[in-house]
Amino acid sequence: MFTMRSIAMKLFRAAWAHVSTSVSIIAISICLIMTMSLYIWNANAKMKEEIHAQFGYADLTIGYNLDQEKTLTAGLLEHIGSRQGVGEISPVSLTHTTVDHMKTVYTLGVENDDLVKSRYHFASDLKLNEVIISEGLAKVLKKEIGDSVLVHNETFVIKEILPTMKSAESMSFVLLPNSIVKGWMPYANDETQGLFALITADHPSALGIELKQLDGSLRVDITSNEGFVKQNLQSLMVFILVLSVFILIITGMLLLSTFQLLFYKLKEQLMVLRSLGASSRQIGRMINTQLSVIVLLGVLLGTAAGVLIIKIWLPQLVSLLSLPIAKNNFPAILVLAIAIASFCFLQLFTKSQVKKAMGLLPLQMASDNEEVSLKWTAWKKILVSVMTILSLLCLLIGQSTDNGALLIIVGSLLLCGVVLLLIPLVFKALLHLTLQPVRALLGKEVYMAFQQLLPQIKRNSTVVLSLIGLMVILIFGSSLFKTVQFNDQSYINERFKTSIILKNQMIDSSITPSIVEEIENLPSVTYAYTKSYIHGLHFTHNGNRVYGDYAAIDVAKYSERGLIKPVVGDLTNGVIITEPFAKKHHLSLGDSLMEFSDTTSLVPSSAGTYQVLAIIPEPLNYVGVYIDLSSTMAKQVPQMIAEVMVETADTPQAIAQLQDILQRYPTFLLSDKETLINQSNEMFYQRWSLFVAVFMVLISATSLGVIQTLLHTIYVKRNDYAIQRLIGLSPNGLMKLILTQVLSFVLYGLTTGTILGLMLTRLLAFIDSEAAYVFDFSTLLTVSLVLILSILCVFTAQGYWISRSKLSIEMKNI
Repeated sequence: MFTMRSIAMKLFRAAWAHVSTSVSIIAISICLIMTMSLYIWNANAKMKEEIHAQFGYADLTIGYNLDQEKTLTAGLLEHIGSRQGVGEISPVSLTHTTVDHMKTVYTLGVENDDLVKSRYHFASDLKLNEVIISEGLAKVLKKEIGDSVLVHNETFVIKEILPTMKSAESMSFVLLPNSIVKGWMPYANDETQGLFALITADHPSALGIELKQLDGSLRVDITSNEGFVKQNLQSLMVFILVLSVFILIITGMLLLSTFQLLFYKLKEQLMVLRSLGASSRQIGRMINTQLSVIVLLGVLLGTAAGVLIIKIWLPQLVSLLSLPIAKNNFPAILVLAIAIASFCFLQLFTKSQVKKAMGLLPLQMASDNEEVSLKWTAWKKILVSVMTILSLLCLLIGQSTDNGALLIIVGSLLLCGVVLLLIPLVFKALLHLTLQPVRALLGKEVYMAFQQLLPQIKRNSTVVLSLIGLMVILIFGSSLFKTVQFNDQSYINERFKTSIILKNQMIDSSITPSIVEEIENLPSVTYAYTKSYIHGLHFTHNGNRVYGDYAAIDVAKYSERGLIKPVVGDLTNGVIITEPFAKKHHLSLGDSLMEFSDTTSLVPSSAGTYQVLAIIPEPLNYVGVYIDLSSTMAKQVPQMIAEVMVETADTPQAIAQLQDILQRYPTFLLSDKETLINQSNEMFYQRWSLFVAVFMVLISATSLGVIQTLLHTIYVKRNDYAIQRLIGLSPNGLMKLILTQVLSFVLYGLTTGTILGLMLTRLLAFIDSEAAYVFDFSTLLTVSLVLILSILCVFTAQGYWISRSKLSIEMKNI
């Protein structure tokens, strides 16, 4: 006695190839999603460990900035400590002091508790006459443990030297007892406990929101939100989430196509069952059992493969794709959640096939050449009109508001949906216009292929949508990556006008412009020039008092290097201004700036009259006014060198030759353009390699679905081809007909996907209208050619086999 469930399992043998294909598509997709998700989970766990090691036990930091003129009081800290879930609180003071000959050194006042020790990584308990200094500052001052150092004109003994943490920038700072430093802070009073505080809490985010409501000017930093690795993983997580959704959607579309082939293969058996008395409900239950088993097998195989990859091959995968380091743990709950969610999502795609099977009547045979209706029905008119209006409103409102990103995304998707609905109608109209010219120019084979194209697209709409979705992912993803890479490169090129920058991080006054000559004498250095620190200024023009910023430059050097045009005039009492500054203050060439004086330096400068000698298009150093190093103002006010720009044809050799200068001036921080570009490229290729790996699997699965569908479509039309051969179609003509049919089908999907992909990418660029965007046409062209060539190879072989088969044998099968 057979049950409908046992019959369903036995019928698998009649279509084992389609069943295997369906299971394989699901397994590949789930394996991808599972691998990416498990990697992100493990990388996030690894990141939390690193954050704990770097930032200590503190869950959040609260306080004020130095320029806010506020401090944390004892009453505020007591109030915070009384909140539920708050653990330890450690106040920290911060100010700038003079350490020996070094000016404006970060000086922190700390307690001796474990919380602040975990944050700043020191072990000693500080006494009132003791200080802890950073390794970078110790090198600059040439100090060791036990030496004395002068801080804020008071003598302290060095108790400990803190080494620079791995992958961290060398910082110069000192740690002193909080009871001393809090009295040095500006705006301190008897109630002052510090400028900020480290806090442990059970729910840091909730506490942070509550504290911000208590005092809107209070700065709250959640420790887990800190750092580049966190941002890196967050962006990677969003990217993987979007990819996972698209993978499931494309998988679902491919499954619909495969299920249709499976249903076609079993159609005769199903009709026999209906003729024997099986009800539509029983047929539906049987089909549902078959499809559910297929989905379940695919999910289980994909899950097992994903777990094996994470447990066995994760280190190799991380190394190959240059991804952040991760653990290889097995979070069973996460794996189960992904598997169940994927199963439920893919089950949604089986419902339409079950419904179709239940509607099958006895002896009913669907025609493979049924007419397809593409009439512009009333509901389509209403739908397209509503979607168009909503999309335009969303785009217009989104562009006119500061937080309109979500509206732009919704509007872009709606407008792309409108275009997707309109393209078949436009394509149908173009086909009707071109059918006769095509027949005259390309022959009757191409004419017949074009005639059957729309019914073929309609019947295989799921495969077409998969192909369209694939192209949209390709264009959006590749353009996004190329745009990010382009913007990163533009920023680096804008920041680094030369190959190497030496930054005077401690504002060492012993570094003078004369160092440029010493650097230029190095064999590997082409040229060098300096940038000074920015100073405030004010002057009078047409009776109006104008405030701004200025910087001192070597005008002759800048002109020689082509950074500015040659300046004519007396540089001792002349200035160079930018076009934005000139427009803002209504200045023009030759204008006199009265009572021109410095407002930043402690050294008094006499006000004088300066003339505008030149107007340059853009700022050189983020300021609007520039003076020459030989000017009267530069001689009156010491111009501290901020950066030395060094150009070289051989960066590694120049860095090696600069080591002697770096040892004599430890305050210099060397940065080179080549290293930053390599770091940027490493980050780009990290995501690009992941995208390419995922996309290769996607394009393989989609190509498999397209080829399988088209092979089936061509195969079941062998009777039609036999009749056409009988009435005079040559074997070569039949090959031409078959290749034209499949190429037209694929080109329709590629063209529609390309249009929608370019459109979606361009519309989403309105989110940041000022940023540049780059389309990756080379990748688009490469993928399209590979797909077309693959289709040509497969169907040339099938077309040759069908066209060369004996006509008498083909006629017997009609």
